[in-house]
Amino acid sequence: MIARKRIAVLAVAMYLALVGFVAAFVYRWNAPKPVERDRVVRVASPARPAPRLDAPVFGAPLYKPQSPPSGIRLSVIHEPNFTAYVLWVRDPRRVEIVETRFPGEVGETVEQFVNDWHAVAGVNGGSFTDTNWQGTGGLVQGIVISNGSVLRRASGPESIIGLTASGRLISGTYTLAQLQAMHVTQALMFGPTLVDHGVDQIQGAGDWGYAPRTAIGQTADGTVILMVTDGRELTGPADIGASLGDIARLMISLGAVTAANLDGGSSATLVYDGRLINQPTDILGERYIGTAVIVK
Repeated sequence: MIARKRIAVLAVAMYLALVGFVAAFVYRWNAPKPVERDRVVRVASPARPAPRLDAPVFGAPLYKPQSPPSGIRLSVIHEPNFTAYVLWVRDPRRVEIVETRFPGEVGETVEQFVNDWHAVAGVNGGSFTDTNWQGTGGLVQGIVISNGSVLRRASGPESIIGLTASGRLISGTYTLAQLQAMHVTQALMFGPTLVDHGVDQIQGAGDWGYAPRTAIGQTADGTVILMVTDGRELTGPADIGASLGDIARLMISLGAVTAANLDGGSSATLVYDGRLINQPTDILGERYIGTAVIVK
């Protein structure tokens, strides 16, 4: 009797094991295969090799003028803690401030701004809302004037960088009414002022630390200086970036009588003659921004 019970238990166990094996086989055979998805990341330009010490790194060709740009030149300045890419624009009336085509929704990269306006060059511009560092550049802040048209207004004075109809660079705190009285035709909100009447306006290094920077200046003969620096150790430990004081003193050494700080950090971007000149520090490539300073 006991032997029969053991045989019966063993048979049941073998039956259950067989059922389990068959069920597992059927499940694996009929289970849907996992869907493979590639993570698509927008990079404005193809990956670039590490920069040489004697030349900037260039990206993919963009809009390129039919003839070589005249009245504009690019120079590269190597400082102990950063490299500065400097664009000299002889005629200040060629410099314009433009806003994203999709205000309130999304910004554009500097490359896109240059392409949109068939410009020769461009750098990133002014302030935009960037909640939790997740902003898309579409929410532009402050006064914006582009080619004489007021695109953004404000109820009070703001820190403004702009150009008058005659091409004079201004930087300081102004109301919209004051800007209009001064015949300012290009304006955006950012700062601070770095150089005023040839005098350094920054005490020491300034309060904003070391980072990639974008700045605009003007010499006594009207030449506009557009400057972008690298930083955040992108190319090594000697590449920590520039302070506001560094940029102010460099602008003065280049002959600037007026200079102001534009948006920097991962926004810092310079495009010239169909090429991305610097290496933006955002891991996804160029940042989407609300305004840009372009050269037509």
